[in-house]
Formats: sequence, structure tokens, C-alpha cells
Amino acid sequence: MSQVTVQQPVSAQGQVAAATTGSTTAALDFSPTSRLRRLALVATLAVVAAVLTARGELAVVAVAPLVLLVLYPRRDLPLSVDISFRLETTRCIEDDELAVEVQVRAAGIHRVEAELVAPEHAVVRLEEHSRDGDVVRAGWVLVPGRWGRYRAGPLRLRLVGAMGTYAARVDVELPELVVYPGAGAVARAVAPAQLQAPLGEHASRATGTGVEFAGVRPYAQGDRERDVDWRTTARHQQLYVRQYAAERAFDLVVVLDTGVDAGPPGRSTLDLSVRAAMGLAQTYLRAHDRVGLVTLGGSLRWIGPASAGRQLYRICEAVMAARDDISVVGGRIERVPTSVLPSGAFVAVVTPLLDDRALEMVTDLRARGFAPLVIDVLTTDPDVPAKSAAAQLALRVWHMDREALKVQLAGLGVPVLHWDGEGDLTGVLLHSMRALRPRARA
Repeated sequence: MSQVTVQQPVSAQGQVAAATTGSTTAALDFSPTSRLRRLALVATLAVVAAVLTARGELAVVAVAPLVLLVLYPRRDLPLSVDISFRLETTRCIEDDELAVEVQVRAAGIHRVEAELVAPEHAVVRLEEHSRDGDVVRAGWVLVPGRWGRYRAGPLRLRLVGAMGTYAARVDVELPELVVYPGAGAVARAVAPAQLQAPLGEHASRATGTGVEFAGVRPYAQGDRERDVDWRTTARHQQLYVRQYAAERAFDLVVVLDTGVDAGPPGRSTLDLSVRAAMGLAQTYLRAHDRVGLVTLGGSLRWIGPASAGRQLYRICEAVMAARDDISVVGGRIERVPTSVLPSGAFVAVVTPLLDDRALEMVTDLRARGFAPLVIDVLTTDPDVPAKSAAAQLALRVWHMDREALKVQLAGLGVPVLHWDGEGDLTGVLLHSMRALRPRARA
């Protein structure tokens, strides 16, 4: 039995540090190893052969194994061992490198073998394994390759004593590891030319008190002296003042279709969907815009648009819960809640377009006055036998159905972007926002 105490060290400023440490005193239950069994077998065969053949010199072969068994009895082995570990952090992003360390105070132990069991879709590299007296240290680098919640471990220790004749196994449980999804590439936050929100960082067509130059006009009563454009004034022999574009914010609502998850782990449609959502949310929240999220297809979840600093973490937790939705049968994806779509919001629908209900959802958004952008995240075809003519024909029909769905979306005036997780979304977002004019009814 062992009891683990986990501590999160506190810094001098009173804030909780990122690293997580723990310690345990594990009781050891030693059992014979294969080496002990081989020694006992050799000694027994030597004695039996000496008796059966009446040749005493054969018994000499049994002396060495018997001496080892006498010099290293089981009762002299330690009853417990002190183990401490350190996990660099319990929260990270995909493909981050985390350091995991373990220290074993092994008095009376001949050898300590340590192994870190990697969680699903993670890679483990051994970086250190050393011994200094009775203290054995081991260190690994853990690289989680897919977002989710995992157990980082356990740490499996094999303690060998008595010159390798007895061994005990100890498993040390590590804290839960929360791996957040990586963010898709969005170089900058782009917005439509016409914005309704009163405050933000996007230059609009309306003039105001921003910092981006919008033009000049003749001086009027009440204009500030510091806005006078002296170069234009000297050229026209009349006072002119500089105008600046008003800085506005806008609402972005990301709609995730989580009804189907297709593709290899790490690059499935659900993986790409949550990365696109995180990239959009991270970029636009940094620009002080309001971002909301809706997940459809399984359990309906939504987060209303907001620009607070904690909004990114709320969105991150929501998209991580979407993995459980793929087991929900019959989830609705046709209707986005009205309360989460403020008037004038720009809607980005992230979907693999594997369900006709996606078309119904976009049609409903258009009928309510919104101009959505559809981001197609499907990157793989169905796996069919290459030598089957019927399967190849079915695959062609499937491709035609998808093309027909995209044509229907184009007929509604909805642009469809194909994203494979590698490209930058900025250019297509800018093109879509310039082409579309959201005129949502409240």
C-alpha cells in the first residue's frame, strides 16, 4: 500500500506555481526473480546428481548458489521505500514538452528500473537515469500529441534487491493531465467594413476618434487644433483637419458541427474543428472583440459572445467537452439558439459537411438574416476496397453528393472554405467579410 501526497508549490508572490510535486512511502512486497529460481534449480540439480552418482565433487557446483541464498536472505530487504515525483505542469497545449521526474531513496536496493507509461497519443523520451548512493533519479520528456484529459502515467518502478534475487513492483499514479487543443493559424483579426458595436480595435468606415487615418475635410467650428493638417491647409489656403476611422468591435460566433468525427486521430474532423475554433477565438479575443461558441450535433452547448479575458478558457473547456458528443445519437444541428446570435454577428460554421442537416442549419441562418461562412474540415475519403467496382462507384456518388451540397450553399450566397489544418484562415475570412453584409434581424 502507498499514500500519495500531491503539492502545488507556492511562489514568493503567493501564486500557485505550474509544477506539481508529490511524494509517497510505498510498502514493498518482494517476490523471487527468475535469477533466484535459476540459482535454486542449479543447486538442486547439483545435489541430486551428486547423490545419484555417488560423486561428491558434483556437490561443489551447488556451493555458489547456496552461498548467495544464505548471504542475501529475504528478511534483510527493506519493507518500504520513499518516492517523490515532479510533473512540470498539469495543463498544456498539444505538442508541448513536459518534464517528468522521479526520485527513489533506495537503501538496500541493488537496482531500480523506472518506466513512464505514456497516455494515449503521447510520446515519451527518457532523458536521465542515474544513481548517487541510495538515491536513484529518472527523468522523461512527455509530448502529448492530442488534446483531451489523460493520466500522465503511471510511473512503474521495479526495485531489485539481494543481488538480483528478489524484486518488488510499485506503481505511482500521477495527476490528471489536461491537454488543450492547438490553435489554427489566424494571422490577424479581420472584420467587415460596417460594424455595429461601439468600441473595439477595428477601423470602420465611420469617422471617429481612432488612430487610423481616414482623410481630411474643411475645418468646422469645434474641431480640435491638434487635428489641423497644416500641409493641406498651406496648399489650399484654408484650414483642413485630419479625420480618423472610428475603432469598433464586432461579434463572432463559431458554430461547431460535432455530429460526426471522421478521419485519423489527431487530424480527424473533430480535431480540426476545435483547432479552428481555438484559433479564431484566440485571435479575435486578443483584438477585444466579442466571441461566442455553439456546439451542435450531440449535446447542445453554447457560450454567449463576450470579450472578457476568461472567455478563451470558457471556450476551450467547451470545445474539449465536444469529444463526448460523438457518442450522442440523433443530436440536432439544424437550429442555432437565437439568444447566442446578436444582431449583426458574423457566423463561422465549422463542419465536415457529412450531414444534410448542415445545409438546413445554414439555410435557417440565412433566413434569419445572417451571412455565415462555412469552413469544411473533411480531409479524408471513405475507406473502400480499391479493386471493388461497386465500392468505387459508391465513392464517386459520395463525391457528387458533396459537390451538390456545396453548389446549394453557393446558391444561398454562402462561401465554403476548405481547411486542412495547415493554412492561414485570415485571407478567406477577409474575402468573406467583404463579400457578405450581415443584416441580421434582432
